[in-house]
Amino acid sequence: MYYYDNKIYNHPTDCDKEVNEFLRRYEATAELSSRRYYSKRIPMNYRAWLNEGANIPFHQEVEKQPMVEINIPQEHFQTLVEREKFYSSVEREADHYKKIVDQYREDERVRDKNPAVQKAWRNYITMLELAR
Repeated sequence: MYYYDNKIYNHPTDCDKEVNEFLRRYEATAELSSRRYYSKRIPMNYRAWLNEGANIPFHQEVEKQPMVEINIPQEHFQTLVEREKFYSSVEREADHYKKIVDQYREDERVRDKNPAVQKAWRNYITMLELAR
């Protein structure tokens, strides 16, 4: 049985369709937990407190968010973990290649602005070609 009890919004959304598709794909069930909440600390702006001359409070406000309980077969959970691992490695590679492209563009910009650097670059490329 696939269902997602969306008590927060009380109306179907595109997100609900995506969640239902996820649940179907992994043969899982999900519902909002009635017992557990995720407590997230709300960041405080201490500088604003000091500028106003007030004392810094001893407690920090916490935002409670409902948690979702998901029941998923072990083999599908393992598949999900392996996919996450694969996508993380792809993301790291993409970040690495993005850094390379950004560095190349920066070098290109420096060469375009400085004729002496551009001439040295052409000489360097010529030497590399001769060495091959």
